[in-house]
Amino acid sequence: MNTLFVPPDTLSALFADVSSTGKMTLHDCQYLKNALLDDQTSDEEKQAIDRLLYAIRLGRIQVIESPCT
Repeated sequence: MNTLFVPPDTLSALFADVSSTGKMTLHDCQYLKNALLDDQTSDEEKQAIDRLLYAIRLGRIQVIESPCT
């Protein structure tokens, strides 16, 4: 099976950005999916992803098609 490499600093930057803006792109969602499938993602990172997904379900984070330019 292919191992996907997800840099940990990117996950923390994504978490910080989404937490501050309240918006996440579809690309970000795909990135999180890849991170969850990566065997090297730590438990702490998986918990952060779970918090983001929970916030989406609660409506606190809005998923948008693409970032505004």
